[in-house]
Amino acid sequence: MRKIHNKHIFISSEVGTSGYKMARVLATLPCMYWYSSEENGINPWNISNVTNKNKHHFNRITKKGILPPTHDYVEKYMPNEKQYYKLFDELFTKAGGDDIINEQRVIYCTHSMPSKLLENFPNSLIINIVHDPKLATEKYLDIAINSSSIINYNGIVPDDNEYLSFLKILQKRKEDLTIADVWAFERKKKFYDPIMEEKFRKEIYAKMFSSNIFRKVVDNNRVLNVNENSISYSEIKHWMSSILPK
Repeated sequence: MRKIHNKHIFISSEVGTSGYKMARVLATLPCMYWYSSEENGINPWNISNVTNKNKHHFNRITKKGILPPTHDYVEKYMPNEKQYYKLFDELFTKAGGDDIINEQRVIYCTHSMPSKLLENFPNSLIINIVHDPKLATEKYLDIAINSSSIINYNGIVPDDNEYLSFLKILQKRKEDLTIADVWAFERKKKFYDPIMEEKFRKEIYAKMFSSNIFRKVVDNNRVLNVNENSISYSEIKHWMSSILPK
């Protein structure tokens, strides 16, 4: 199912660069499946009652379960990408993904680079958000300092997973364990302290600067490069119409 034509629509972006906001707008198109639920909002534009801190965020909830994430979300738990995507196919089918794409298209938000997505979903459509490295760094820094590092991947990551066990050990020592705490512990064997902020910022910026360069040079007819600060939905709609069958 990962090789089926034009059924997987990806918003590829860095953390905090409006990927989920864009996805909600595109999910209003009749050809798109929306993960309708009280948690996500019955309709894509229903964000007032969303429980996430990021009101635009949504999970891939279906009538049968939750569609699995792309590998970037679980790579620390399951580094072997090929092995994970074999599991992905099974979980996608189990959660009703095959039923959905027989009728509509599924929209995914991901931090995987377009080239990596095309390896695993060669016939997908990808909207590649090109970000400002400095702005993206500050957004990610805020998220990392204030967001929990433990995400529930029930049914995907086994309870005895080595990295999950590592996080649980840290959480016993610091209940409100954040992404920044894990970053600090992996490097300094201590939890995050504000005095580490500049070092953390520099490391984030290096990643954001590098990914910005790679994103800008993507050249593939299945990838549309858009600037985070000047998104044109009419351009996106025109591009999709030029590729999708009439």
